[in-house]
Amino acid sequence: MRSLTGLMILVLALGTMSCKKSDMPANTSTGINQKGIAKGRVTDSKGNPIANVRVVIENTVLYASYVYATTNNEGYYSTTVPNGSWKPSVQIERQFAGVNYKFDLCVDNADPFAGTEGGTRNFVWKLSGACPEGNGYFGGNVLLYTEPGSEFNASDVELTLTPEGPLVDGAIGQPIVGQTIDVGGGEDGIPDVPLGKYKITAVNKNTHKPLEIRLRNTGNYGSSITTVFNSGFTGVTTYQIVVQVQ
Repeated sequence: MRSLTGLMILVLALGTMSCKKSDMPANTSTGINQKGIAKGRVTDSKGNPIANVRVVIENTVLYASYVYATTNNEGYYSTTVPNGSWKPSVQIERQFAGVNYKFDLCVDNADPFAGTEGGTRNFVWKLSGACPEGNGYFGGNVLLYTEPGSEFNASDVELTLTPEGPLVDGAIGQPIVGQTIDVGGGEDGIPDVPLGKYKITAVNKNTHKPLEIRLRNTGNYGSSITTVFNSGFTGVTTYQIVVQVQ
């Protein structure tokens, strides 16, 4: 009788432990999807976690229907989602050199997922590279404006961009030397430049002659300018520097 009683107590104890385990938060450190769970991790380009970031999980069918989650100190997030089609996104805000920036983070899988199946979506803060679904680049554009009737074409100009201090995410940037190209919209420049503060110089690549430079229609020409990226539209996450040479 005592053996039977002891066995029953052991079975009940194991059953209780099993229930507690199933009630624990989802294991976001694995790529295994869990039904009814949206989860993942948010990191910077070096793999460091980004804490206290809001993840917006949007229903792709119902208008203005959202679920939200917040990353913990290790960058993980996890929340329940009802039935339906869901697509997470992450946007962060940072201030750099007195300018406020918004960044759309790069997701490892841009496809929606069904709430019945659950989904794991990880995000990385990238300063350059192509955006998913062909939506441009994570970097900004350094654009070149040339006056009508100028003695040289934009394609004749080579720009050198030298970072002044760390980039907006704290990483150490590298100098960029490039000929201006067509970046779309009838504009020429260097696309996909990581956001930071840059010293910019210009030369005529045909004659190797240094050119004087300034921000477009701003100030006097000089041998170089040092500036940061700006956006002309509130809420837009694409940024640019527009220079003018002579």
